[in-house]
Amino acid sequence: MDKVLFSLGVFILLYLFYLITVINRKGKLDKFFEGVEITYLKKRYKLSLKKINKKALAHTIALTNSFIVSITILTVFIVDNYILKLMIAFIILMPLIIISYHIIGVNLKRKEDKNV
Repeated sequence: MDKVLFSLGVFILLYLFYLITVINRKGKLDKFFEGVEITYLKKRYKLSLKKINKKALAHTIALTNSFIVSITILTVFIVDNYILKLMIAFIILMPLIIISYHIIGVNLKRKEDKNV
């Protein structure tokens, strides 16, 4: 139970960190949309983000990244061997990133097609 609470705490802290350092600052928010996550979504799903609310997308990305890190930490806590922890973290991290960003990309594409 303490591992789940720790993972939840990591989730909340990471999201608050994104909120304070990126989402609430105009200059950082503009740079955020030139970052890897947004560039990947634009290229992979051929998105035009002109009609999409930037703050809402930034919140979605922040929540997704926090979720990915907290789930990875939770699964790594189960194992005691450090080498096995690294392997499990990598094995968990990659599919989580791919699946999460695929879901975000499909939803954004669907919203974009609705608005046209």
